[in-house]
Amino acid sequence: MEIKEKVLLHNKFEVKVVDSRTGKVKQTATAYNVILNYYFSSRLTNTPYYKTSDLLNYIAVGTGIGTPAITDTALFSHLTRKSVTTLETVYEYPTSHTTRQIKLEATECNGSNITEVGFETYRSGTWSGTYYLMTHAMLQDSEGNQIAIAKTDVDVVYITATFYATYTPSGFGDNGIYPDPDKNYLLRWLLTGSMDSYIRFSRYPLELSSDLEVKYTGSKSYTFTNGVGSMENYQYDIPVTTFLDSECNNRIVRHLGIAGFGSFTFPDHAVFPPYAIDHIVVGEGDGEKTEFNIRCPVIQSGTARVFVNDIELEAGTDFTVDYESNCGDWYENYHTAQFSVFDENVSFGDLRTRTPSTSYSYRDPMAWWNCYDSTKYPSSCYITEANPIFVDLLSPKECNRLKFEIVTVPSSQIGNLVIEYSTDNETWTAVEATRNAQVWSWPLIRARYWRVYIPGYNWSYSLARTNIPTRDGQSFGTSFFIGKTVPGLKLTTPPAAGETVEASYSIDLPFKTENNLLRFTCSIQLQRG
Repeated sequence: MEIKEKVLLHNKFEVKVVDSRTGKVKQTATAYNVILNYYFSSRLTNTPYYKTSDLLNYIAVGTGIGTPAITDTALFSHLTRKSVTTLETVYEYPTSHTTRQIKLEATECNGSNITEVGFETYRSGTWSGTYYLMTHAMLQDSEGNQIAIAKTDVDVVYITATFYATYTPSGFGDNGIYPDPDKNYLLRWLLTGSMDSYIRFSRYPLELSSDLEVKYTGSKSYTFTNGVGSMENYQYDIPVTTFLDSECNNRIVRHLGIAGFGSFTFPDHAVFPPYAIDHIVVGEGDGEKTEFNIRCPVIQSGTARVFVNDIELEAGTDFTVDYESNCGDWYENYHTAQFSVFDENVSFGDLRTRTPSTSYSYRDPMAWWNCYDSTKYPSSCYITEANPIFVDLLSPKECNRLKFEIVTVPSSQIGNLVIEYSTDNETWTAVEATRNAQVWSWPLIRARYWRVYIPGYNWSYSLARTNIPTRDGQSFGTSFFIGKTVPGLKLTTPPAAGETVEASYSIDLPFKTENNLLRFTCSIQLQRG
């Protein structure tokens, strides 16, 4: 699918002449700019100025006469220029703008008839520098007639320019998500030159693409300026970026895009049609086993077909598939992996009351995304019966697994750890769990509230600051998980010893493995207003 974001650009000047003795406004004028080819060629082709620089940092003033054209490279008759003061830069949909101003003092440009203005930028060279005109406009009165301002030694002239970028994000389709306006790097690029430089994807649902700046599970940097621009159609194609076979494997892709532009949201059959998996071997019978890992974390509902020794079984009668949890130990199976310790529905011991570490960046023990901070997280916190690890899942959810990674539960107390659930946050019931190392399992229980503690023990819970990958090549530092892990496929009758169990199904979420690639690019189209 071709992604295109179209942006309309326009610009205006407002000129005010003030009597320096009385402070009264003597004259006003406006000027609606022609945005010159220099602006577009700088943004699109790095000529004559850099693609990701601020192109609006000077205002030029002239005394010439004529009709501005997009091919202008200078004012008709240059008088002076001054570096701008930025009054405001506002990001909002559909129109964002930056407002810049210069002031001609009473001692400047006296005896001149000011007729033209324009934005300029400066590019330094080895021996000298050059100013390049980005916009050009003639002064007009309220009726639209060209006028001149006769500058005298009692006049102070304020020249204020506003550059607008108008668009409604839509290039990623009806199912796409987009950034908050103030985090939209397409707008930042056009108004100030700033640019996002990462392709990212997330394995969990997000509301805004700007959330990908933090809440991502795969990322790859790219060089924006290596894209290809065209002055023929005012289009910029960002570089094709590929996640290779060795990168970010074993991760579901629910969102893919650029945080500051937008992101696809999957399932989206217009972008990623359902992909068929045919007769994948999921196990071998032993005469007793009825549960099998179906080998893919999320498959399209209702598409599963199962075969034992090439004989197809009947869905609902011979087998069932849990379409929400189709294999074992995945981040997606753990409800708490979507939370942060700073969420209102979470209380992680006394972490919120402890002083953050200033020496190192420690990590959130619950968040699955790449978050670590020396201004938020202490090096450790304490878990007690009075201050347990408490999580409100927001709605009743099935759980049968608790695990700790990275941190070590005190060996002398690990057998005393209590896992409790509640449906009303008042009456609590302890689960009867079996333990394997730091993994506790129990029959599925559906509840909204959960808490974990060691009775009568003050447990110092260390927060990770390691970059050592913990799982799936990730080093996010998440250490606490409550959720559901089930095999996915359950047969009514156990296959006989040696019988092969196969499954066919469709997936409608991209699933990054070493056998497939993720490839991304998009285009920006600019238009004059």
